Amino acid sequence: MESLGCAAVTPHSRPSWIAAPCAFALPLALVAACGAEPAEPAPRAAAARPAIDDPSRFGGTIELRGALEQAEQGSLLVMLRGVGQSAPLWAYFVDLRDPAAERSGLVRRDDGSRALHFTLDRTTTLIGAPLPHDVAFELAAVYDPDGDIDSKDGQLRASAPARRGDLAIRMELGTP
Repeated sequence: MESLGCAAVTPHSRPSWIAAPCAFALPLALVAACGAEPAEPAPRAAAARPAIDDPSRFGGTIELRGALEQAEQGSLLVMLRGVGQSAPLWAYFVDLRDPAAERSGLVRRDDGSRALHFTLDRTTTLIGAPLPHDVAFELAAVYDPDGDIDSKDGQLRASAPARRGDLAIRMELGTP
């Protein structure tokens, strides 16, 4: 037995004229079946980001070279990963289209050069993974011209060894 056609139609495919009868009929059917008054739905709790209990910090400067000094499109991604690994443990992202990118550490110097000053720690990472204690780390910097890190088209990459607490890591990223 099909009631008002609700069982055969998904919320994404049902016509708008079905929405009102289904929304009204379902609570009434539940009340009749249970003999209880409808209850208010419980408020949804916001998904909390897992806390990272790791005081490690990594930081430094990425000098932008060549055409990258003038780039106004694309994105910069700084990733902390295990040496020889591709998956990031922690990551820091800057969208070059953002007019306030300097708040993320992107600076233009008086001589026209640009650099990204960054600190990667538990408060700035986009990824909430705890860091393993028995792994050698490296920082990788990636420039992606279309802003889609997964596309790989035209990306520029650089990397440098990283140790916990090292805030003077330096890299150059760009074209010669």
